Amino acid sequence: MAVGSDHTPFTTGSGRVEQLYRELEIAGIELMHCVDRDGVIAAEVGLTVDASAVHESAAAATLFKEQLFDVLTAGSPLLVSILRLDAGGTASKVFSSVCDCIRGVALDVGISPMTIGIAVSALSPQAAWQLRCERLGEGPLFLLPGRELMCPDATALARAKHERFWLQMWHLRRTAMLRPAYAQAVASQCPLLPDEVALSVLPTTAIQAPAGSAWLSLRLDVSRFADASGSTHDGALEQALCRAVEVGEELHELMAWPNAQMRHDAWLNRRLAIIVSGFGDLLRMRSLDPCDFAALQSLSATVTWAQTILLQQSRRLAAKIDVLPALRQADPSHALPCGQARNGWRDRWQLAMRQAAIRHRNILVLSPWCVFPAAEPADIRYANLLPLLGFADACSFSGAPDLKNWSPNQFKSFHQRAWAVLQQRELARQIAERI
Repeated sequence: MAVGSDHTPFTTGSGRVEQLYRELEIAGIELMHCVDRDGVIAAEVGLTVDASAVHESAAAATLFKEQLFDVLTAGSPLLVSILRLDAGGTASKVFSSVCDCIRGVALDVGISPMTIGIAVSALSPQAAWQLRCERLGEGPLFLLPGRELMCPDATALARAKHERFWLQMWHLRRTAMLRPAYAQAVASQCPLLPDEVALSVLPTTAIQAPAGSAWLSLRLDVSRFADASGSTHDGALEQALCRAVEVGEELHELMAWPNAQMRHDAWLNRRLAIIVSGFGDLLRMRSLDPCDFAALQSLSATVTWAQTILLQQSRRLAAKIDVLPALRQADPSHALPCGQARNGWRDRWQLAMRQAAIRHRNILVLSPWCVFPAAEPADIRYANLLPLLGFADACSFSGAPDLKNWSPNQFKSFHQRAWAVLQQRELARQIAERI
């Protein structure tokens, strides 16, 4: 089989994985995956399932159980996004049917159903949490609110539904297991690649991602690379960012992708998730008021610089190793018959590739919670820093701080503001000048 294809068999490299793990640790970077004693790196798996089909069709239910079995026996962390709950039957009944499938397979494999994450829409937070606990036990649950819940409609009925949703989310926030996820698109810094719909959530990093996508995830706290006054040691931080991309590239080859869809996506898109955090701590070290626009400007400059370093390193690896396979497949000349038009389009695409080619479709991941100082109750004033999310390729919903001092309106407003920034990011990319 050809090396570098999506059919390349997985091979372990325990010694090399251990060495790379130590290098990351020394550089101040955390690998967000479990590694077993044989050097096998467990991938995060986000499955999507058509709930209506599983509820109504024995064949669909059997196929779903086989997918669950393959992932769970591989030892991969799993989160199941349950789609189309409202297509036939009652949503609660359909949701229960899917949860029963999950519970049965988990028990057969010898895994606690509580460890399996769930993402769902079309149910109220209270109902979803109660059913999840009844069928699978207390465990991770993500609500996927639609536009009408993030941007309320003018009708009285819609407003009432909107208020019920957020009030229930606020009451359940103390579980620390129920979270909203509303980053419906994943972007790329390469202007030749379109945004992708994010229907799934990854179980460990809580990254909202395309269904069946394969990610290698690393985390880096920028405040660790700053002195007491908040001035970053740019040389050390740049070295860490570059090393994260280099090691991420190599570890991508050593991942144990548990199914064919993820193996193909790993080859095609080579997704890295460099989760950059610590901006709230950095701002506090700089003694800046989060309500002051200068605070946002200061952190925006840091994020822009880090984003540029990551992108440049991916481009260097594209020149050294090869460009992203998805870029070759996106060549519009493939769809044209042989002739002058096809040759012209191929030449234009090759020119654009030389200007913008990268090695990794996605690189920078941010969380809405990265704007708060760690290890203390969240101060709502730091929500003024949410525009930083506009720099992210993808969004993670992990790492929520203590929200005990927030009112229901503050809780709702924070998530609405974060969603609005993500919407503006998508709009800006749609109207930006392309290559």
